[in-house]
This record gives sequence, C-alpha cells and structure tokens, in this order.
Amino acid sequence: MTWLKRGGRVRPGDGKKEPSLASSMESLTQSQLNLAIMDMLNLGQNWNRCEEVCRGNPITDAGKRQQMVKMLAVVLIPVIVLTGMTANTFIVSLESYIVSSKISRILYFSIELGILLGNIQRERDMSALYVSNIELETKDLLLQRYPDTDIAIQNLSSWPTSANIVRDEFQTREKFLSYLNRHRYQLDSYNRTIKEELQFYSDSIEVFIQWLYEAIVETQSGSVWKSLVAYQEIIVASEFFGRERGLGVSFYAVGRFNTRDEYLLFVESQDIANITFQSSRLYSELAYDMYEAQLMRNANIIEPMQKMRNEIRSNRSSSSRGSVERAKWWFNNMTVYMNALRATQRQLATKIDQLLSESSNDDLRNVITICIVFGVILIICPLIVFAVYSLTSEIQTYSISIANRTKALNKEKKRTDTLLYQMLPKSVAERLKQNEVVDAEQFSESTIFFSDIVGFTQISSQSSPLQVVDMLNSLYLCFDQRIEMYDVYKVETIGDAYMVVSGVPRQNGRRHAAEIATMALDLLEHINRLEIPHLPGTKFRLRTGCHSGPVVAGVVGSKMPRYCLFGETVSIASKMESLGKANRIHISETTFELLDGLGGFVIEERKDNIKNDRDLLHAFKGTVRTYWLLRREGFQSEISDSSRASTPESEGTLERNAGKTLLQRH
Repeated sequence: MTWLKRGGRVRPGDGKKEPSLASSMESLTQSQLNLAIMDMLNLGQNWNRCEEVCRGNPITDAGKRQQMVKMLAVVLIPVIVLTGMTANTFIVSLESYIVSSKISRILYFSIELGILLGNIQRERDMSALYVSNIELETKDLLLQRYPDTDIAIQNLSSWPTSANIVRDEFQTREKFLSYLNRHRYQLDSYNRTIKEELQFYSDSIEVFIQWLYEAIVETQSGSVWKSLVAYQEIIVASEFFGRERGLGVSFYAVGRFNTRDEYLLFVESQDIANITFQSSRLYSELAYDMYEAQLMRNANIIEPMQKMRNEIRSNRSSSSRGSVERAKWWFNNMTVYMNALRATQRQLATKIDQLLSESSNDDLRNVITICIVFGVILIICPLIVFAVYSLTSEIQTYSISIANRTKALNKEKKRTDTLLYQMLPKSVAERLKQNEVVDAEQFSESTIFFSDIVGFTQISSQSSPLQVVDMLNSLYLCFDQRIEMYDVYKVETIGDAYMVVSGVPRQNGRRHAAEIATMALDLLEHINRLEIPHLPGTKFRLRTGCHSGPVVAGVVGSKMPRYCLFGETVSIASKMESLGKANRIHISETTFELLDGLGGFVIEERKDNIKNDRDLLHAFKGTVRTYWLLRREGFQSEISDSSRASTPESEGTLERNAGKTLLQRH
C-alpha cells in the first residue's frame, strides 16, 4: 500500500479504505500526527527520547522548528559571545585608558609638586640659617627664596583637597599663601628655635606628600605599581634629604648643634632618607641606576660631602665658630644631591608614562584584532551552519551531561581531598590516592612541640561541657591560623594537648628547630592576648615543651587513618612540656644546640631541680640540661602593637645577665 499527501493530510492511496482512514486521521493532534509520520517512514532507527530531541526530523513540523532553532543557535551564540567579548574589551580598554590618563595627570602634577617642594625646602633651609645666625646676609638669602615659593604655588595646575586634611589653611591656594605669609611676617616677632622653624615647613611638606600618596592609592595602577611605589619612596627620600640639608645649614652657621634634639633630628633625617631611598631600589632598580647616573655627573663633590656629613654627624665642626660661607657651600652641594633625586623622579615619571602608553596601545590592538575576527566569523558562519548543525546538536546534550557530572565529581573530589588533607599530610595522602603502600619512615632530624593549658582540669570542673568545647575551639582556631605561617605539621590534639612537628614529613635540613622555636614564640605571644570565652578577664596560660631528635612516622589505621610519630623523641618532648612552667617555652639541650648553631635566639639555662628527673636522666645518659627559650632577635608578632615591641638589649646588659646566652647569627 502506498501513501499519498492530499490537501495537507496524509491519506492512503487505496480508494476502498480512504473514507475510514480519513476520518481517523482527522481525530489526531499535531504531535500525534508527527509521531505517526515518523513511524510510517520507518527509517530503520530505534531512537530514544534523548536522540529524538537531539536529532529531530526535518520532515515533521516539530523537526523543522528544532532544526531552525539549532541553526539559529549555531550562528547567534558565537555572534553574541563575540559581541560580548568585543564590548568587554572596549570597556576594559576604556577603563585602562582612563586609569592611564589619571596616572599621567598625577605624574605631571607630581612634577609640579616636586618643584614646589623644592622651593619650600630651600625656603626652610634659609629660614633655619637665618634663625641660627640672624644677620643681614642671612636675611637677604631668605628673602630671595620667598618669590620662588610663591611662583611655584601659583604655577600648580590644580589645588587638590582631601577629606583627611582637616586643616583649614590647606583647603585653597589663597588660604595657604595667607598662612605662609603670616608665618613669614611673624618670623622676626617671635623668637623661634631652629627645630620649630624646620617643623613648620616640614608639616606643610608632609601635607603635600599626603595628597600625592592618596591620589596614587586611589588609582588602579596595574602593571606599573612597583614603579609608582618607587616614585613615592623617592619623593619621601627627597624630603628627608631636605631636612638633613636644613639642619646642616644651621650646624655650619652656628658651628655646632645648639641642642641634642637638633642633633638627633639630623641623624634621624639622614638615616630615614638613606633607608627610604634604598627601599625604592627594591621596587625599581631602574630608579637607582638613574640616580647614580645623575650623581656621577657631579662626582667631584661626593667625597667632600661625605666628609662634611661625617663631621656633622660627629657634632664637631672643624671651626668652633659658625661660618655662613660654609653653610652656603653645604647648602649648594646638598642641593646637587636633591636635584639628582628630582631628575630621577622626572625620568621615572617619563618611564611610567611610556609603560602606560604601551599598555593603551596593546588594548587598542586587541580591540582591532577581535573586531576583525568578529567580522570574519560573521561571514563564515552562514557558510558552515548546514555542515555542522546536526553534529553540534548531538554533542550539545552529551557535553552538558558530561560537564554537569564532571563538575559534580570534581566538587565531591575536592571535598574528599580537603577532608583527607586534614587527616594526613598532603604528600602521604597523594601516595595513598595512587594506591601506593605508605611504609613507616624514619626521619633523622625533627623537632617536636607539645603544649597544654595550665589548670585545664580545674577550669573544666568549673565549666559546662559546651563551654569547654567553645574554649578549646577558640584556642585551637588561633593556633591553627598561626602555624600555617611556618614549615610545621600539626600531628594531633587530645583534649588540651597540642602536638606539632617540623622536619616531618617534609624535611627542611636543620631549620626545623628554628621553625618550631619561632612558632612557639608566636603562639605564646598570641595566647597572652587570648581570654577564656566564658571567663572574661581570665587569660589562657600555656605550658610548652620542645625536643629535637629522630622519629619514625607512619599511617596508622584504615577506618580513620592517622599520621602518627613514634620514638623516644616524642616521649622526651612530652616530658619537656609536662616539666615546663606556665607561659614559658621549655627546650631540651638538643634543641638548644640546634638553635645555637642557627643563631638569633635568646635562651636561658634552667637552674632548678629538674636535673633529678629519672626519665630525663635515662634519656640524656645521666647529664640533664634544659633551657628556657626567651625570644628571637627581631621577631615581633604581626598583631603586636608598637607599645609591646621588644627592644634589643645592649651587649653589656646581656653579659651581666647570668645564665643567658645571646646567639649571634652566623
């Protein structure tokens, strides 16, 4: 039997059956009709529902709509994506251009500001010279500087303001000029000291530098941030060199420093200037090379200036009487140094501007490239759509399914790995994941740390179980955060006991003792600040012990595997903790010898009757020496405020402290 299509309906070709079939077809819905056509065509394919959705059939109405959607998707999705990419590139490039323009304006403003700061510094130096040696000649030198400063203020292209600057005299250009002139007029009326005069101008200079700092911080400097930081450091160094110059002028004008404060201010300014300039070198070696090239042009003054610097630093002038001529010579030659710094600033600003220009050009090239690609794809897409639309439709469903399953698998894998890494060291866990046998391993060098809470039993007896859990949780959260900063591995916690090792499983040479010692000092510093949550005003008291030696480490158990340490070193470390004292770090002689070799730690030998402990006598073969770890030179916890910062003791004081050993770093 053949089938014919008549009047938009499918009808049989046999005239005898036509009426009954026609009446039955008229009762089918559109979707039922499509299924009937596909069944009648009998293409020899047993497609499931998923394949039917992916493949479709262009003969049926539903298939035509599906194929149309596929073709439109093949063409429109890349076009939409490329349009979005192009728009995003335009936005990014525009933002980059705006930032570059803003930084360029700041750089140009900083050059103008550098000229102003230079003139204010010269006026400050001449004012200090006049105050230290009131004569007509020094007064004339000061008056010559006033017009230069006024002109530099007027030449500023803009007068920035800041919400952080609350002083009214800096809000406008006119107010600042009035403020400055009022000070000039009152100079002869008030008997000012050199320090007061220098402080007045230095305060104004710091306000201008603060403006520049805030302007640079507000910009997203991107790839040039190192150069911008170096630029800032050079500006600050220039200011402190200026203070050094002003104090030197006063020194030679009088022949000495009148007060100790003036001498200390000179030394401080000189040291900060040198340190700040060296800091700029860390961010931009180019800036340092620029400065050296500028300074070599006046190499003949370097040696005489160094002699004069040493002379001022010793506070002993070759002439007991002041000399305006020597003061002027010092001023002019120190100006050479400062001019070299300002020239370096300008060159570095030019270099930064070049980098910004190159970045803008790169952004423009990217836009052009994407636009070209976009145009090519728009031309090619209609040509290839008929060849790829069916394949794309088939792959799409499978790709989505695979992507979702892969995402879910990766998520579960990540969660599993995170849990596993909390139970075992990462290196050991990775070997277990590879189905490798992890045998027990002996480590010849390691340092073990034990700690517990002094009076934990008494505290627990006075607390509810929830309070005890909350207390331990707050303590161990603090510990876990701090030990991440060191090359150590947390072995376990049992009740209030906390065990950490360094050198296992990752060996680190002989650094394990220093890592544990520094970590112990850090934990002790933080525990002194941590209060028991349910006992306000009551702080934790920690007893710690450390010992160094060989250990055997391995994975124990299969249901809940743990990475455990075995050996006499563990027992001795635990003993060192149990025999320790509250808020002190008790270390063995083995750990002491390692720290002594590394250097930089202040340690005190323990003098009480611990030497009679039988376990320690057995472990150390009859001779027991233990020590208290006091501090590490230069170590300061990052949360410590300046009021708690430790000051290094002088060598003479350390020698007088019996039993203490200052370990010098080799």
